[in-house]
Amino acid sequence: MQADQSPRTSSTQAGRYPRVLRFFEPARHGILLGPAREYRALSSWCRNMLPVQGTRLARIARILVTNAHQHSRSGLPGGTVRVVLDQTRLLLPHLYVTDQGPRNPDSLQFPQLHPGSSTSGLAVLNRLALSWTPSWTWDGNRIQQTTVEAVLDLN
Repeated sequence: MQADQSPRTSSTQAGRYPRVLRFFEPARHGILLGPAREYRALSSWCRNMLPVQGTRLARIARILVTNAHQHSRSGLPGGTVRVVLDQTRLLLPHLYVTDQGPRNPDSLQFPQLHPGSSTSGLAVLNRLALSWTPSWTWDGNRIQQTTVEAVLDLN
């Protein structure tokens, strides 16, 4: 199941963030964040989604959302970051964080872990998540969106 399936939003007011995203699949939940680096709503949402592992989920989500705000068009005015939790696999929930692609339209930047960097956000993500994988939507000329899928192990 892809994280890019169109959700229904709970609010019809464009530009109001955060917004809860609702999906037809009962095991999928999401939140749409704006360009502001305000993470209280994200942390609260994570703790509601996974009460026992909510703190770890919140740390992972915040790392990915912070990276999106710093390195993509999502951090610019009018930008958004979509966060989706897919709990179809009960003990291996998948978190998808989607930004609006690199700030520089000519850039092919995507999230990657640099060797020897033990304190970067992605290095911390590497320790907290079972696995993580970046992917992107390409329009033939540039990256439109970047999604990072992080898999959590609840065992």
